[in-house]
Amino acid sequence: MDKWLNSRWFARAIALLLATMMWMVVNLESDGVAPTDATQPLFIDGVNLKVLYDTDNVEVVKQPKTVKIAIESSNPFYKHNFIPPDSYEVFVDLRGQGKGTHRVPVLYKGFPEGTKVGIIPSTVDITLEEKQTVEKEVSVELLGQAAPGYKAGEPIVKPFKAHVRVPASQANSIAGVRASVNLDGATEPINTTVPLKVVDKYGNVLQHVEVNPLTVEVNVPVTSPFAKVPIKLNLTNDLPDGYSLASVEKNVEEVTVYGPKEVIDTMKQSTYPGPEIDLSKINSDRLVQLKMPLLDKVVKVEPEYLEVSFKVAPSKTKRLEKVPLRITGLSENLQAKGFSAAGQEITTIDFDIVGAEQNLDHVSPEDVQVVADVSNLPVGVHEIPIVYNLPPYLKAASTALKQVTVEITSK
Repeated sequence: MDKWLNSRWFARAIALLLATMMWMVVNLESDGVAPTDATQPLFIDGVNLKVLYDTDNVEVVKQPKTVKIAIESSNPFYKHNFIPPDSYEVFVDLRGQGKGTHRVPVLYKGFPEGTKVGIIPSTVDITLEEKQTVEKEVSVELLGQAAPGYKAGEPIVKPFKAHVRVPASQANSIAGVRASVNLDGATEPINTTVPLKVVDKYGNVLQHVEVNPLTVEVNVPVTSPFAKVPIKLNLTNDLPDGYSLASVEKNVEEVTVYGPKEVIDTMKQSTYPGPEIDLSKINSDRLVQLKMPLLDKVVKVEPEYLEVSFKVAPSKTKRLEKVPLRITGLSENLQAKGFSAAGQEITTIDFDIVGAEQNLDHVSPEDVQVVADVSNLPVGVHEIPIVYNLPPYLKAASTALKQVTVEITSK
């Protein structure tokens, strides 16, 4: 016996015998000799029923959603419900049919060859309705709140109308078409593309409706508190020697300043500084365009750029005589007198002013002020600098008196 088991020919004979037995088992089952449960029907419940129809003109409003199928096959491969659901399809074909209720056979495809298929029920009733187009203006629903101190303006929608296609029986249930935009924390204008929703009179979103277009562009202005403020030119240095400003013109006289409320409130009674312009670099007519500066906490300034036109002319000199000397800043119980360097009392001053000829022509002593400010000074003799208040684009000549001696006494 051990010799047989160790024999190579004996092992080969045993393998051949086993292979023959397996072939007989398989072929006997496929020839119907096997047990009869291989031909028993296989039932599948809840199979989705697909409806083919003219989607452009009608809509399905009533149909059975699912059917039951029975499958018979002698192939043992399908004995245990081994049919992938995505390999077959159960449907009805109503293409070319108009509105109304239609009784039609249930069709199928995709089942294996040699398989008997039964549909339960074999016919179904499908109701179609004509589609109707309803035109509605698009409304914008603003969700949330802009940042504190900011305000949302009137939204702009493009396009502002939409068309909704629904079964005729549902046309009256459409109350509007809505685009929703989130404002939460916004500090600048919102430009966005949002999908459209069709709603009924209760604000409920209607499903399975066609809307054209699917999306719209929405622009929501978001502005902060603002104030219109006059511009104060920020001119530094003097023109080169021999030149004077004949005129200065701005393209705007005031700007709109945006920012937090506490900042804007303080600006309402003031001016807004323009960009710094260095006059020492200007010796001919010039047009400059400069960006407006943003002060601390200011969000935006409009217009963003300031244009300033300078007219330059050769400097001329004009003599002004007997211009009153004004001593300001005295308290009620004090009095003051001005004296020249030689110790003589003076009440008026003669001096030259420099500027463009066209600005000098009409200047008289009544148009200027010569001021010595003694605010907060005690009784005594003081050397006080003189301030010349002149019309725009004029200045006191370098030869003009720079200071005056002022004697303060009690009344």
